[in-house]
Amino acid sequence: MIGTQRHNMPLSKPGTFPILRRLALFIALLSGWGTTDALADTRGLRVVTTTKGEELLRYGKSFALLIGVSDYAHWSDLHQVPRELDRVQKMLEGQGFAVTRVNNPDSDALSDAFEDFKDKYGFHRNNRLLFFFSGHGHTRDHNNKGYLVPADAPDPNDDETGFLRHALPMTRIMSWAREIEARHALFLFDSCFSGTVFKQKAQPEKPRHLTGDIGGKVRQFITAGDAGDEVPARSTFTPAFVDAITQGKADLYRDGYITGTELGLYLKSEVPRFIRQTPQFGKIRDYELSRGDFVFVLGRKAPKPDPVLSLVEGKPRDDSPGIDSIERDFWNSIKQSQDPDEYRIYLEQYPQGSFAALAELRIRKFQSRGGEEMGTAPGAFAHPTPSVLPKTGKLIVRSNVSGDTVYLDGKPVGST
Repeated sequence: MIGTQRHNMPLSKPGTFPILRRLALFIALLSGWGTTDALADTRGLRVVTTTKGEELLRYGKSFALLIGVSDYAHWSDLHQVPRELDRVQKMLEGQGFAVTRVNNPDSDALSDAFEDFKDKYGFHRNNRLLFFFSGHGHTRDHNNKGYLVPADAPDPNDDETGFLRHALPMTRIMSWAREIEARHALFLFDSCFSGTVFKQKAQPEKPRHLTGDIGGKVRQFITAGDAGDEVPARSTFTPAFVDAITQGKADLYRDGYITGTELGLYLKSEVPRFIRQTPQFGKIRDYELSRGDFVFVLGRKAPKPDPVLSLVEGKPRDDSPGIDSIERDFWNSIKQSQDPDEYRIYLEQYPQGSFAALAELRIRKFQSRGGEEMGTAPGAFAHPTPSVLPKTGKLIVRSNVSGDTVYLDGKPVGST
């Protein structure tokens, strides 16, 4: 394994974590240093309405906590994290969020960051809260327990007890999620660990149109990958998240709004196109806290995609009401893929979909010719398995000069 992946990849390295860092963090959070409260005052008020102008949801202020760990004492460093978080911060400020930024927290500072942010902003009902963590994640106990790894966490393979003393378990984050009173909270983790603590028994087949119940309380979670997935030091998840909002790519209904469900569906289908990593998303397993949907408000509606020729029928895209527009766009985004996992994702979302039979057929073809070993890059070529290659063959070489020696794999095999 390469030592720059964002999961269980410890690396011994000396490091110190002075108490002044924790004190500075505590003072900053209490006093509001490092946040853009003025931005929240002037731009944080958002009104979500239907196409008929009916108000469904009115947010108060919007606050975001961004935590990035790039400099580890015992794990591989993640040098790209600061620059990636710069992009996230710029995007969120454009969305009207007051941003609190915490860099390279040790175990105490990581816990304090969540706790103090919750205490300062979490008890106002109409606040919109977003949490974003970028750093290593770890899973233990047969993929049942996920952890965020702070800068000073030991290698669990060398010191499991020390790791458990320092790492932040997802169960504690779930507890904080239940304690806050804010209506909507979205937690994103650019890390790989088990997402079983929030996975739903069945993911939504498609995002819903904005309705009155969207204003219900909700705690939503999106991770860059599941336990065992390898997230490279240069993230795919984070820029995909930023582009999903700034370019409206996750606006699947093209109505000028992006819900947490739309964002989860988009990232789950988009990220695997470029890397063997499948984002996980869901809501907390609590009925009263899973009824609404987090909402981003775009400055304008996302443009409709250009008509795409059907790969099978060879005719313009069918815009008839018989095929759901979200399903169609999803299919168009993967239909030329050489990665069978993308077709499996489609079948998970649309088991009775219009293209389900075709997706199943392509998966069977990949399996029959060894396609499971192909890469995920769009347009990758399938490599035939040895079983379908001919055992003998004939090679004809023509040359204007007689007597030339012909070489194959560096060995002379004859003359022209």
